[in-house]
Amino acid sequence: MDVSLKRAFWVIKIAFLALFVATFYTVKLALAGHTPTIDSNYYEKGLKYEQSILSQRKMVEAGYGFQADWLQNPNIIQSGKQELQLEFKHNGQKIQGAHIQVQLDKTATEKFNETITLKEATPGKYQGTLSIPFPGEWRISISAKIPEGTLEKTVSLKVKH
Repeated sequence: MDVSLKRAFWVIKIAFLALFVATFYTVKLALAGHTPTIDSNYYEKGLKYEQSILSQRKMVEAGYGFQADWLQNPNIIQSGKQELQLEFKHNGQKIQGAHIQVQLDKTATEKFNETITLKEATPGKYQGTLSIPFPGEWRISISAKIPEGTLEKTVSLKVKH
C-alpha cells in the first residue's frame, strides 16, 4: 500500500475518533444540565384549566382577595431575606384559618424555586420569610385555600438590590 494512502486512512481514523469524542462530550454536557419540567403535574392542571378559571372568577366575584403592601407596590421587594405580610379578606373582613402558600420562581429554571407557607401571626394576618437569591425578573404566586375554594394570584416582579 502506498504511503499517502496509509496517511489518508490514519487521518480518517483520527477524524472519526475526534468526532466520537466530541459527540460523547456534547451528550454528557447536555445531560448534566438537564432540568425536568417545572410542574410535574402539568397535564392534570391542563385538564382542569377551565374549572380552575371558573373557580377563580367565582372567588373574586364573591369578594375574596389579598391585601399587602408588596402586592400594591412590587418595587419594595429586594433581593435577600425579607418578611412578607399578607391579609386574606372576604368583603373587607379578614379570613382566619386559611392555608396560604407563596411560591417564588425564576421563569427560566426551577433551580431557584422556593415555596413557603405563611403562618397566621394575628387573626387574619399571615406572614413568612422569603429569600430571593439575586436581582432580576421573578414571579410570585400566592395560593390561599379555604373550605369555600382556592384563590390564586400571580405577580411578576423586577427585583433590585
